[in-house]
Amino acid sequence: PIYAEGLVEAYVSKIADESRLFMDEFQSIPRIFSNYTIKEAKKQDNQSKNRYVDILPYDYNRVTLSAGGEDDYINASFIEGYQEPKKYIAAQGPKDETVCDFWQMVWEQKSSIVVMVTRCEEGNKVIKCAQYWPSLDRETEIFDDFVVKIRSEQHCPDYTIRHLILNNVSKREKASEREVTHIQFISWPDHGVPGDPCLLLKLRRRVNSFKNFFSGPVVVHCSAGVGRTGTYIGIDAMIESLEAEGRVDIYGYVAKLRRQRCLMVQVEAQYILIHTALIEHNQFGETEVSLSEFHSALNTLRQKDGSDPSLLEMEFQKLPKFKKWRTFNTGSSEDNKKKNRYSDVIPYDFNRVLFRLDIEGNQTSDPEDEDEYSSDEEEESNEYINASFIAGYWCHKSLIAAQGPLPNSMAEFLLMLYQQQTKTLVMLTDCQEDGNKTDVLEVDQYQFLKWKGRGLPENAQELIEMIRVIRENGNYDNSRMNRNIPMVVHCNNGSSRTGIFCALWNLLDSAYTEKLVDVFHVVKNLRKERQRIVETIVSSCFVYKNNIP
Repeated sequence: PIYAEGLVEAYVSKIADESRLFMDEFQSIPRIFSNYTIKEAKKQDNQSKNRYVDILPYDYNRVTLSAGGEDDYINASFIEGYQEPKKYIAAQGPKDETVCDFWQMVWEQKSSIVVMVTRCEEGNKVIKCAQYWPSLDRETEIFDDFVVKIRSEQHCPDYTIRHLILNNVSKREKASEREVTHIQFISWPDHGVPGDPCLLLKLRRRVNSFKNFFSGPVVVHCSAGVGRTGTYIGIDAMIESLEAEGRVDIYGYVAKLRRQRCLMVQVEAQYILIHTALIEHNQFGETEVSLSEFHSALNTLRQKDGSDPSLLEMEFQKLPKFKKWRTFNTGSSEDNKKKNRYSDVIPYDFNRVLFRLDIEGNQTSDPEDEDEYSSDEEEESNEYINASFIAGYWCHKSLIAAQGPLPNSMAEFLLMLYQQQTKTLVMLTDCQEDGNKTDVLEVDQYQFLKWKGRGLPENAQELIEMIRVIRENGNYDNSRMNRNIPMVVHCNNGSSRTGIFCALWNLLDSAYTEKLVDVFHVVKNLRKERQRIVETIVSSCFVYKNNIP
């Protein structure tokens, strides 16, 4: 077992030397346990019900359907949680011919939550799972004895929550219905694992918010019901262990998972992801707050006891600074130094805005077809400008944080706006501020003038009102297309005021969509993307106090 305080040290030692220790540890876990039989899964009548020929449930803990006779097979396994038998059902993604069986299982096991960790299609339109729920326009689907109705559907950046009504109309059952919450995680990449473990921690919070003490096992499935499914279950169970005992045995639990279903936590990257998720949870804890509880939570955070720091100050001190965590070679080169206003705010290479001096540039590119961030290695001939792509709430490149253009970089600034097809420009400084004269772009521009010196805005509500007007005029709430076109935000250095604006923009998006805010993680993610963002406790307090719509 690894104790909570030793998680980081254990991770660092295992990830060294190209993850050699992780690899050795992971590969020592048996992939299958041949002493457990799989006779039912291999029966001739059941083979068509398996999505993959090598992912079959063990007989001893398979989920059985009460169909009578021998027709009781479904590719699903009961899985133990942390000190809780049959807490989960790990299942393959339903096939067209097994959707009825799937809903029968959900009904008979009294499951009220289904966690889907895949899209129906991924990659080059590869079918990963049948759509076993009705779309909003159809409202109702009938699967033999089961009628499924969709009551609501909420789309968030990384997951979709559907509230379903499941009816059993068979003669064996009295007419009755149950509510089923369907949570589909949509941000697992086709290859590899999510880059940010916080996404799975957030998914876990959503799932747990719907848990009912009287309901049956949580059904978790991806396509095969082993890789992503095992990873989610592993994170959930190990967090419970960490909170109850202050220690975890990830290796032991993954081995235990595989005794219950073959190949659970299928690849090394998923095994490592469980470790990073636990580190994230242990270091930073729960920082997300619902809007209904926000003001009382903020009051608690701000309370001081004598000379001891407040919880808000302690939280701010936990924020990683991410100093020099990525290279900024392009911006600090001799050729480009004169294009930076300040030597301590230079864009990282991994997310700097690339553009070309040819007028076409990126104009015809489709943001949906691009990687999260292009790399300098792929774009050696790109010109330099002090600007960074910033992840918005909805899209990875929906914001650009830029320094105020210098006289020698005005042409590049305008060219960047053109090539990025920018529709909105937000200026957070006065043209004459700090003695640096800056030309004004008078197209789709919003300029906030009540922010002087190095302090905070004179009137916070006026800044919030400007954000509301920008959202409304740019149709950012309703247009997916507009969310994909980056909005350029700049102040003098492209970080201090710009960082506060970007934090508020993302937090307000979250508040409008999910009725939840997480100031800590929004600021943490912004700090990873540009230097000197929200770097004082005063700035952090301002963001905290003014992020509620």
